[in-house]
Amino acid sequence: MTLRQLDVPASQWRRQDITAVAKVLTDLGADPELARASRGSIVLSFAGVPEGNPYVNPGVAAFLQDLYSEFPYLLYFLNPDPASGALDSFFASVGALYETETGVWVGWSDDVAKEFLAALAAAAEFAIKQGDDWVAVTEAYEYHEIQTRFSEIRAILISRGVIQA
Repeated sequence: MTLRQLDVPASQWRRQDITAVAKVLTDLGADPELARASRGSIVLSFAGVPEGNPYVNPGVAAFLQDLYSEFPYLLYFLNPDPASGALDSFFASVGALYETETGVWVGWSDDVAKEFLAALAAAAEFAIKQGDDWVAVTEAYEYHEIQTRFSEIRAILISRGVIQA
């Protein structure tokens, strides 16, 4: 898999104009073979953001909120490596990412956990519709072998009628 960096100019994220990124995602999602080949390959880059983590910028966070609203399965396409910012992008989109003098943190709560499971389930459902491996998609976001979200996501997919019990 080759990583594909999508550069988002400041003129777009400041106005929450997701048009260019949305076109790329729509085009990739329109062809199941292309979608499967593009799974986990996209890294978002935000131009013109002051030093530091771009995802704590309110304009970037608002852009991401709109992007996740339009593409709830966005995690399917984003590169899951922690350094690529996929999780930061998600947590910023739900207002759970914040910065202190000691670093950037996720304000974890039951609501954030529920939203995260919903986003992973949306990515899993999209994977199934593309003929892809939904387990591989969700496992890519598991960073601790102790905790797995497999059973929770499976239950969501069963309740939606996407997979059989």
